Amino acid sequence: MSVNVTTNYQGEVAEALLTLMKDGNQAVEKGSVYVEAGVSSALHIDRFRVSDDQLQDRQEDPTVPSDSISYDEVTLTPLDIMFFDTVNPRTFEDVWRPYQPVGPLVDKVDSPKIQAAIISEVLKSIGKQLGKLIWAGDIGAGGGSPLRFFDGYVTLAAASGDTIDVTPAGAITAANVIAILEATEAAIPADIWEDPNTVFHMNTTDYRLYLEAARLLDFKGSNIGDALENRFASRQIRFYSGFPKDRIMVAKGTAGRDSNLWAGLDTMGDEENVKIERFRPESEKFIIKVLFKYAVQVGNFEEVVLYQPV
Repeated sequence: MSVNVTTNYQGEVAEALLTLMKDGNQAVEKGSVYVEAGVSSALHIDRFRVSDDQLQDRQEDPTVPSDSISYDEVTLTPLDIMFFDTVNPRTFEDVWRPYQPVGPLVDKVDSPKIQAAIISEVLKSIGKQLGKLIWAGDIGAGGGSPLRFFDGYVTLAAASGDTIDVTPAGAITAANVIAILEATEAAIPADIWEDPNTVFHMNTTDYRLYLEAARLLDFKGSNIGDALENRFASRQIRFYSGFPKDRIMVAKGTAGRDSNLWAGLDTMGDEENVKIERFRPESEKFIIKVLFKYAVQVGNFEEVVLYQPV
């Protein structure tokens, strides 16, 4: 994947953008999501199936097919997202003295260190918001909601009639988290139960409540060891600060195409995906603009278990 950068310095900045798009959030960093790059309009995730229990008695000239083969697909459509802000490099004269270049004041943005520092902080902000969007994004939120850009995995799973829902037991607390995890584990389909990549996905605060609950058990057994090793019932737990509170999802998550959690992005559609340039010819201000497309999709909702409080 190539990235175009409009700036006087094209080393660390270009690498930073690639980091944002593919590794700028915990879900991707922990290997839970397969990321497909270069999706400019739509990505169709194929689902080819043959039904179970389709064997027949031998016939010399069979005529009745079982109609067991089916094909369908889910579509991932990345949507436009933009970051835009302005900055006056002179603002940092006093605090960034080591970064000051030699030359006219209006050319201070030519400093590679200033450019890298500005973009680094911009990418941190975008990456943190993407970490929330991947799980909790909700187009229906509308207005000025920071989650309005695309539907996240939990939103998509909650809306699907094929998702396996766990009986609600209220908000997650230290008193009920183990019981909720047990109910979620029990709902996992047998076909994916043994897959080591079928894991719990949950909020960091809820995971810490699980740690607290394990410490408070009168009979510790293996529970406390499992909790400290990010596991429950020997199944891995992956926790994320951007995951919605009081929800738990079980789904196969890998960084490969066998993952049930997919993400699609496009940075090729716009010629200048990251732009740092003077606001106006006579201005001391510079604009920082980041333009890209992003969205997520679940491959098979019938292989997703979702706990919600109500």
